[in-house]
Formats: sequence, structure tokens, C-alpha cells
Amino acid sequence: MSKRDLITFITLSFMWSLSFIFYRIGVPEFGSLAFASLRVIFAGLVMLAFILLNKKNRVGIREHWKLLALVGIFSAALPFMLFSFSARSVNAGVLAVLNASVPMISGLIASTFFKDKLSKKQVFGLLIGVVGVVILMSESLFGGNGQGTGVVAGLLPMGYALLACVGYAVGANITRNYLDNVSPVAITAGSLIIASVMMLPVALYEFPYGKSISMKAWLSVVCIGVFSTAIALIFMNQLIKNIGPTRATSITLVIPIFAIIFGYLLLDEALDIQAIIGSMVILFGTYLSLELSIKKMLKS
Repeated sequence: MSKRDLITFITLSFMWSLSFIFYRIGVPEFGSLAFASLRVIFAGLVMLAFILLNKKNRVGIREHWKLLALVGIFSAALPFMLFSFSARSVNAGVLAVLNASVPMISGLIASTFFKDKLSKKQVFGLLIGVVGVVILMSESLFGGNGQGTGVVAGLLPMGYALLACVGYAVGANITRNYLDNVSPVAITAGSLIIASVMMLPVALYEFPYGKSISMKAWLSVVCIGVFSTAIALIFMNQLIKNIGPTRATSITLVIPIFAIIFGYLLLDEALDIQAIIGSMVILFGTYLSLELSIKKMLKS
């Protein structure tokens, strides 16, 4: 991994960690489906400007629109809706932690269907990262929430988030294996514009007409659409091309660290010793799974 890829990796971690904060702010006011569909629509509008300014991107979209539709469904429409449902009852830190299962799912898909074998170091690093995730989740999974909810009711929102992760992993592998000759901007623009067209009827039907929406909620849905979706996905698609879907999606192992810190600072969510220990374990696992070499990066 080059210095440039590493900087992109860290920047993406920051941008995507904020998306879980935006979920927690906007979903209660807009509702799950309205928030998810508005996120896709705002992202699609941003990417529409990109393709209007560049003819080459329009050509790429026309030639690969079917595959881009699949990427839009698996990497945007489906996971955004599922995470919105999860955000009703799962805090931002835990949402980000659940999102950290993407590398393992992506690696399984890549090695099973695309013969993209992982090195022993990568597998070991990913397993360590998962251990860190479990440490972060330990209180939520085993400590109880004190609200008397049943096991199914407590796990169902987490199930939504994990299913969303499957979508992300599928989309990443489609991008790497079938869209390698398409620019990251064209991939992002095509997938998000197609997804936004699909989600427009949902937005019109589910929008909370007559309900007063706060400025904070509106800012959350605009920011998650523009920064944590449109711009972030351009960076992500470039990262997938440069370092592969499994290593790129390892970013989800780092996101919980930022999300837990932001959740603590902005939403008064818990920050305890498990979060600190889990974060350190995740960082070490990510270092191994990305096969980083500090000496090589300093020399490059």
C-alpha cells in the first residue's frame, strides 16, 4: 500500500464514521426509509454534476449500466435502508462495529467465487480485527440493555446491519472483478444515479409530510449524502482498484474507533475500557490485514 492509498484509507475512515452519527441524528425525524432514500438521492445529485462535466464518465456509464445498477443496489440502496432500520435502536459505535464484518465477508466472497486468495498474514490480521470487534461489542451483546427486550428484538437490528455488510462486500467484488477498466467517478456516479432513481418513489411515499424536521436533521441527511456517500465512494472505488476489495474493505475495522469517539463527543454515547482495548486490537489487526510495511512507506 502506497502513502497515497494509506492517506485515502484514513480519510475514508473519518468520513464514513460520521455517517453513523448522521444516522442517529436524522433517522428518528425522517424515518428509516425516507432517510435512506434521501441519502441516495442527494448523493446521486452530486454525482450528476460530475458526469455532466466529463463526457468520458458518461460513456463509461452507458457501456456498463447493468453492472452499475447492481453496484447501486448492493453498495447503496440496500445497505443504506438496512442501516437506517438498525439506527433506530443501535448506537453509532455498535453500528460501526457491525460494519467491521465487511472485510471477512468480502474476503470469503473473493476467495470462493473469484479465486482471490488471501495470504496467511491477511487472514490472521482479519481474525485479530474480528476479535477487536467482539471486544467492542461485548457489553452490547452480553451486558444487556436494561429495557427488558427479548433476544430476537435485540438481535434483529444487528441482523439488518450484518445483511447490509453482505451488500457492501458483494458490491466491492463486482467493482473489482467486472469494472476494473471504468473510472472511479463513473462507477460512483452511475451506481448512485441509478440507485437514486430507484429510491425516488420510496422518498416521495415515505417522506414525513406535515412533520416539522429540524435543521440538524436536514444537515445530517445532506452531509451523509454528499460527503459520506458521493465523495467517499469515489475514494473507495479508487482504493478497491488499487489494493483490492478485501484490503479496501478492511477500512471498516478502523471506522468503529472514530465512530465511538464521535458518538461519545457528539451524542453522549458510552466510552469505556472495552472501547479502548478493542480499538487497539482492531488497529493491529488492520495493520496486518493490509500487509503494511512502515519501513517501505517511509522510503517510498
